[in-house]
Amino acid sequence: MLIVRGVGLSLLFIPITTMALSTLKGQQIGQGAAFTGMMRQLGGSFGVAAITTFMSNKNMSYRNDLISKLDVNDLDVQQRVMALKQGFIAKGMSPDVALNSAYKALDFTVTKQAAVLSYMDVFLYLGVLFLICIPFILMVRKRKDKEAIDMSAAMH
Repeated sequence: MLIVRGVGLSLLFIPITTMALSTLKGQQIGQGAAFTGMMRQLGGSFGVAAITTFMSNKNMSYRNDLISKLDVNDLDVQQRVMALKQGFIAKGMSPDVALNSAYKALDFTVTKQAAVLSYMDVFLYLGVLFLICIPFILMVRKRKDKEAIDMSAAMH
């Protein structure tokens, strides 16, 4: 997955940087590159913070929703807890410790399912956000003059 991410980011950042610097000349190229890098870092930081906050809120929402569906009197829940308890007893735990471990295992399962649902929501919303951005990318006009950008001036 890291290789796919690396390829995707390289296919994303090089065209963005080229578009951002294409109209600049001389010393402006260095300043534009610095500004573009700063905005990329700030955008990444704010994006990670927003996604983390969203996931945390969704995670708690899904967890509360899933826990509300667990009824102690439900036969399926009782069978699941008893199966977990028997599995822990078979591993050498006492019955009371095995019952507590069964409840903890069930809680862990609910937490894991809530996290998966949160990740699914984040990926869905990010995918929709990228689809919304596609028309804006198509509106970017190409330069009419064919002169090449002198990147050597920015390197010094």
